[in-house]
Amino acid sequence: MVGRPPRQNRNGIKFHYESLRKNRCPTFSGAADPKIKQSWLKNVETQLRLFEVIEALKMDVIMPFLEDKAGKWWDAISPAMTAAGPVTWQHFREAFLKLYYPAEVRLQKLSEFENFTQAPDMSVVEYTSQFNALESYAPAIMADEVLKLHRFKKGLNSRIQSALALYQPTNFSDLIGATIRAEADIQRRQGENKNKRPLNIQPSQ
Repeated sequence: MVGRPPRQNRNGIKFHYESLRKNRCPTFSGAADPKIKQSWLKNVETQLRLFEVIEALKMDVIMPFLEDKAGKWWDAISPAMTAAGPVTWQHFREAFLKLYYPAEVRLQKLSEFENFTQAPDMSVVEYTSQFNALESYAPAIMADEVLKLHRFKKGLNSRIQSALALYQPTNFSDLIGATIRAEADIQRRQGENKNKRPLNIQPSQ
């Protein structure tokens, strides 16, 4: 299903639609990946705020960005919702999350984030990348810089945690930098120890 062009019988709809389209607002076709669903919703809400779209126009502006399965889903449920009164963005958001990102999935992802640790063969760069990928499932923690730093440090392997025991980072970037340096220092010392050979001391006669 190709996105339908917005109705033009209400002032501002076409203007806002074109603004979002030119800003490469993504379409959503009903992808199965929870990360894609969450990313789409976050992107759209950011652009609605950016272009100051008023509440009364949001749904008309966004409808063309629902394609294929997502478009058919909205076509199927919107008549009943509209019968109960004007459909607000909050109504759409709740219906979207209920179908595409249910509470069970959110709780599962939150659990993954809470239990995520650096594996023995995982570099700090890889750990940071996966941490950032999961952080969106714990917005309350990520919104607090102190909690975010604590959670990041808690998941590091024990040797790096020990190396950073007395370090007090001022922000997340500082912590990542210190963590990478600590990892490099640990690897350097490991390499030096491997290269050391025991002295072959002959017993005195």
